[in-house]
Amino acid sequence: MKALILGASGKTGKLVVQQLVKRDIQVRLVVRESAKIPDNFTNEKSIEIIKGNVNDFDIEKIKEIVKDCDYVICCLGHNISLKGILGPPHKLVYNTVVKIIEVLHYLKLSQKFILMSTTAYTNKKIGEKNSFGEKIFFSLLSVLLPPHKDNMLAADQLVYKLGSNTNIEWAAVRPDSLIDEEEESEYELHNQKIRSPIFNPGKTSRINVSHFMAELVTNDKLWQEWKYKTPVIYNKE
Repeated sequence: MKALILGASGKTGKLVVQQLVKRDIQVRLVVRESAKIPDNFTNEKSIEIIKGNVNDFDIEKIKEIVKDCDYVICCLGHNISLKGILGPPHKLVYNTVVKIIEVLHYLKLSQKFILMSTTAYTNKKIGEKNSFGEKIFFSLLSVLLPPHKDNMLAADQLVYKLGSNTNIEWAAVRPDSLIDEEEESEYELHNQKIRSPIFNPGKTSRINVSHFMAELVTNDKLWQEWKYKTPVIYNKE
């Protein structure tokens, strides 16, 4: 089994790589030229590293990197800096999701797609609703912070564009406020948000997110439970 990881140099992406390698999964990484890669990644035989900006890859390049992979995991995000938040590309995640899906459809492949999303995404298709205050707050974020709008568009592409009537199985994992922890801990999975990400946020450790994503890859029963869904993950209190 092989998995393609996009955004593998990010805080969560690195942990996803480690979780998969620990489970004896072959991993192909796409990282920016300037990205810092842990030494153990470059020395690990089960890891293949491709350098470049996936947003700049043409369709032929996308075909090349996905064709022999069973899973595509997107942990892409915008750098937390003024340039990263306000500068281009404003639709990094969305454009990548669209390209990947286009290629999988074209090649008639049956790869599974996992997107790292956020509880800021409201899945109205399953009845989730925002309060009046949340609507105002999220509306402002969409105008003021391009990365927020990018993440919303990317998840919408899976929920509404693909849906469940497709040969491409997918899941969009929604952590709440991300924190760093050294060890995995107990966590909860929910079909819908059970708390407000704005006014009553929960916490989710990146290592727990990576553990859940790796479990989706290796545990078919878990995949069958969450495919075509947007699971919410919280650290257990």
